[in-house]
Amino acid sequence: MGIYDRDYCREDANSSAPGMMRSVSNMSMTNKLVVANIVVYILCWLAGNSNQVVNAKIYDVLAIDSSFFTHPWQIWRLITAGFMHAAAWGTHNNLGVMHIAFNMFGLWMFGRFVEQRYGAKEFFRFYLLAIIVSSLIFVVSYYFLALPEGVPVVRAVGASGGVVSVVILYCFLYPKTKLLMMMIIPVDAWIAGLIYVGYDIYLGVQSSTGESAGIAWQAHLGGAAFAALYFKLGWKFGGWGKTKPKTKLKIHKPVPDELSADQQLIDRGEKILEQVHQRGESSLSARQRQTLKRYSELMQQRRR
Repeated sequence: MGIYDRDYCREDANSSAPGMMRSVSNMSMTNKLVVANIVVYILCWLAGNSNQVVNAKIYDVLAIDSSFFTHPWQIWRLITAGFMHAAAWGTHNNLGVMHIAFNMFGLWMFGRFVEQRYGAKEFFRFYLLAIIVSSLIFVVSYYFLALPEGVPVVRAVGASGGVVSVVILYCFLYPKTKLLMMMIIPVDAWIAGLIYVGYDIYLGVQSSTGESAGIAWQAHLGGAAFAALYFKLGWKFGGWGKTKPKTKLKIHKPVPDELSADQQLIDRGEKILEQVHQRGESSLSARQRQTLKRYSELMQQRRR
């Protein structure tokens, strides 16, 4: 898929819609997810800033916790927890706005390139499933870990499970791209991904000794594993639930030249996307733009 016919750039938007609605409609899915997280955060602040009882009830109802399997019918928690973040108000505000700020920066930084590769709809499906899977891994880890009596229920909020999935998928897609660790040290993306996962494994080992990590490392590792499986197994969620109409069997002779041409176009399109990622859209020649447009049309046809 190229930069011309992404789901968020289609030209069939209702031109009569109000300006703000058109602006939201034309936003990338990555930006929409960032905005959704910020809106939820602001709504929680408006509802709970002046009333700690209300604030506690909001987080009790929407967060995921280690006792999830005692009330599994509250399945919405698997998703809502991924749009909640540590409060910057009340008595437990050690993280302030840094929790949501770091998560949204990571989502915006890496999500737009993953979305560019897969398209808006597939990226949205991937992200939501990553949140669900990471939340499930979190609660399953506590289900098999017998907590001592008197230990309070462990609660988790945050988009980090989905964000880690996006970051790790990015590392698989662009393993040789240089990233700045600590904003200073340039390393290949695949090395940064290993460091990212390695740190969460370290937190898991640390937690096994009884020390509290204060971070839902289980959700991080679950998100990373989900991204690895998605990439390695070539999953695509766009066709789930669709049934193909029955058609009469027809025998066609293979057309090797046509198939070869499609594959060549795909290869050229992927290289051009890599160039866009590394040097920007302005680096493309007119011929490359035309190739990218043809590549986009081909990939759109294959997704139908």
